[in-house]
Amino acid sequence: MTRWAAGGPIIYFDNAATSLKPQRVIDAMTRYMVHYTANIHRGNHTLAQEASIAYEQVREKAARFLRCSSHEVIFVRGATEGINLVAAGMNLQKDENVVGTLLEHHSNILPWKSRCGYRAVPLLPSGLPDLDAASSLIDGKTRLLAITSCSNVTGVYVPVRPWAELAHRYNLPLLVDAAQSGAHRRLDVSEMDCDFLVLSGHKMCGPTGAGVLYGKERRLMDLEPVFLGGGTVTRVRPDYTYDLRDVPWRFEAGTPDIAAVLGFGAAIDYLEGIGFDAIERQMVTLRKALVELFESIDGIRVLHSLDPGTPRACIVSFTGSSGTFPPDYLSRILSDTFGIMARSGHHCAHPLHDTFGIEGSLRVSLLFYNTPEEISYLGGALKQIRKMTGTA
Repeated sequence: MTRWAAGGPIIYFDNAATSLKPQRVIDAMTRYMVHYTANIHRGNHTLAQEASIAYEQVREKAARFLRCSSHEVIFVRGATEGINLVAAGMNLQKDENVVGTLLEHHSNILPWKSRCGYRAVPLLPSGLPDLDAASSLIDGKTRLLAITSCSNVTGVYVPVRPWAELAHRYNLPLLVDAAQSGAHRRLDVSEMDCDFLVLSGHKMCGPTGAGVLYGKERRLMDLEPVFLGGGTVTRVRPDYTYDLRDVPWRFEAGTPDIAAVLGFGAAIDYLEGIGFDAIERQMVTLRKALVELFESIDGIRVLHSLDPGTPRACIVSFTGSSGTFPPDYLSRILSDTFGIMARSGHHCAHPLHDTFGIEGSLRVSLLFYNTPEEISYLGGALKQIRKMTGTA
């Protein structure tokens, strides 16, 4: 059923926060709750076996999706939990450090900063982090490099392989935050050669509460499990010593959100059914229309440059160039008057906004189900608002 607002159908431009969910995802979750609800890995009866098999089949789907082995896939609630699991499991010390970039979401800063030093690589004029500058930030106390594969503010895609080569040159692991990439382009961890990668299912047309931490097996074996309890051990002895289960199950304590994981599996099927070649073609079309729109409107400051030479997702964040268009005000007008849903704020990226010298921005973020017609409607809305506010 289509939601309506402001006299017309809602136009959803907040996909960087969370994506819309197809019916097959909802059906997969409902099917589990209606037809074979049971806990996984804890029983030998029919329903427990059906639920366990379905759950592990999603692990295999996720492994194929990422081009890795299934025992390198850990289910987590989302990218934030995956990063925290790595940070806690590395036993970081206060005098050590992690090197990241100015593009990072708070979730790829705070888990490191709360445990050790955090050093951010500056940006080039293109909006990409300066790979050469990263070398100068690495020292004998550096434990890991952590980068996003796609900025949730500027949409810039960061080429991962050169960062992996840099990390491995110093015998360091590389963690990739791919939360913004999973529904946009094909991911191949073997080609990236990253050591860890995190995904959030809810940004990939899946439900909230299910995501993936990928890790190379040797790197996962070096991590201390953060949570212990049911499902993580093979044996607890009378003296309370215990043996951990193999990877990945030693990291999955307690009862997970089984329905969400099954919905995540359906989302993977949905994306692969469309095909990433088709998805990327549509995103190129949308990106072109989005760039043309923002180049046609005066009085707007886009973060960062719309230089077509730098690959970007369909994410544009902007403010008024002279104090016009306050982000919160504009977001509310777009929602209440035009039915356009776009996010205002700092997008969990305070340091990046500080670099631009602003408190926040308005972000429009598209996915493959958006259309050029919706972008055109956004352009008309922005122009009307400029006339309404006397800034045209």
